[in-house]
Amino acid sequence: MTCATTQPVTPSVRRRPETDRSAAMLERIADTLRLPVDAFFPDKPEPGETVAQAADLVTAFMAIETVAARRTCLAYVRAMARP
Repeated sequence: MTCATTQPVTPSVRRRPETDRSAAMLERIADTLRLPVDAFFPDKPEPGETVAQAADLVTAFMAIETVAARRTCLAYVRAMARP
């Protein structure tokens, strides 16, 4: 009896073959080291960390006393959020 492997359902996104090879190699390295692939990306914040950072941002923003300074701060954050 043969076992059919199934691929996870993903949106149809065109990826380059080298991207697929890189992802496969990274998965193999992670498996060999018995680590999750995410271990190679330490700068990616955890969901809880993101919420805590957002709360800090709101707290700091509310402490700004002048309207002009709040507008400057908001403009800066919006500019940083653009790709």
